[in-house]
Amino acid sequence: MNKLLFTICCFFVSQSLWSQALIDRKALGDEAGREWLRTHFFENGRGMTISPDLSVFFGGLKKKPSLFQDPYITKKFGFLPGVEQRYVGVFEVNYKGIELAVLGCTGCHSGRAAGVLIPGLGNKTIDAYQIGKTLKKAQSVWQHLIAGKLESDPDYAYIHEKAMNFAHVLSDDRISNLTRGLVPDSVIKTFFYRDTNTPYGAEIQRTQVKVPPLWGFAEKRKVGVFADGSLNSQNYAWAFGAELMASDSGEHLRASMPKLTHVVDNVIGHLLPPKYPFEIDQALAAKGRPFVEKNCFECHGNHNRDPEGFPIYEKPELIPHDFVNTDPQRLDYGNSEWVDLAEQGSIGDLMKFNRHFFNYGYFAPKLWGVWSRFPYLHNGSVPTLYHLLSAPEDRPEVFLMEDAGEEYRFDKTYVGLRTFRNPSMIGAMIWEAEKGDRDLYWTKREEHSNQGHYFDFMKTLTHDDRMAIIEFLKTL
Repeated sequence: MNKLLFTICCFFVSQSLWSQALIDRKALGDEAGREWLRTHFFENGRGMTISPDLSVFFGGLKKKPSLFQDPYITKKFGFLPGVEQRYVGVFEVNYKGIELAVLGCTGCHSGRAAGVLIPGLGNKTIDAYQIGKTLKKAQSVWQHLIAGKLESDPDYAYIHEKAMNFAHVLSDDRISNLTRGLVPDSVIKTFFYRDTNTPYGAEIQRTQVKVPPLWGFAEKRKVGVFADGSLNSQNYAWAFGAELMASDSGEHLRASMPKLTHVVDNVIGHLLPPKYPFEIDQALAAKGRPFVEKNCFECHGNHNRDPEGFPIYEKPELIPHDFVNTDPQRLDYGNSEWVDLAEQGSIGDLMKFNRHFFNYGYFAPKLWGVWSRFPYLHNGSVPTLYHLLSAPEDRPEVFLMEDAGEEYRFDKTYVGLRTFRNPSMIGAMIWEAEKGDRDLYWTKREEHSNQGHYFDFMKTLTHDDRMAIIEFLKTL
């Protein structure tokens, strides 16, 4: 009897511990999401900011949103409406009596999918070039109005100088993104040229990509954050890369390392992928599961869960480019001048590169939360999962990125970004894209190719097979 009682007690204790683990991991994920949305790396007057007091001129950041200002800013620049602050990733900071608008990583690294704000998801509507272009014009005018403060207050002048540099780099049309929703890695690389007082030119490719999701990044860091395997192991500088572009030196990075380390390990490390927010046909998903496990997991790896059903994150595999055949330009490094400069510069001891990875291939990312990560491929060139499972010639040549994260743009059937299927509209969209419309993703632009990621098993798939695969992918 005592043995039976003991067994029963152990069972209930184990169930209680499992329940507690479930609550704890979900609670950690929820709190990590909230903290991530509050995170920026402004430090002692340094970081990504706009010119001093300019945010006050625009009406401040904590006041009740204005019907005139907010639609303009969200539509033109891609900032998302905030919860605790006016816009996600834009913070109001008072530094030595100076009112500042500080930009944080979350402006790009938190996004919406099917109308839901998801911390750690890439922002599908952000347009770094438009932000920089507008700031450059506005700040050039603003500096005449604050000329007296610039002459009398060194802190004021210092921040304005960095704000102008920030705008200049973002608006440089030699290296900027060409479509909203994409961000150019090149702006990060410019730091290393300035750090070593080296001019840069055509050797810096745009390397524009969609913003990747952050859940599971702790495992990804073991092999490398970028496609070349760089910034790997216990290196933390990757997370600060976007900030580096606007700071004055590696001194800023070193001063921010304690906060940076905390954010990488204790915040981003707890982010969870979002669950599919609509109904899933479990019977259809069961039919799709064997296709995915046999074919997709060969590159993307197994997707195991812990006893509570949460993802077990694993490092991704590096896949040769001649196998995946997606847009190669991110791998076309030409020479590795910027890498040499990074290793020789003021933070060379914090940078780690795997040179033997250069020009080799791309990491096959884990598929957790894949329903939310449209448009697909590293450059965001394929709007839905259905198109990704189809022949490249059947993928859309052009599609609209406006309001990409809103529910009305979400395609529940094919999963991803709803596209216009009226042939009479396509010609007009291409004409507008040729003129440079940044709201239109046009696959003929530089680094926008939608080719590749089409394998032998896909050639035999029926429509019903594709729909079953998509239904299973909703469960990840």
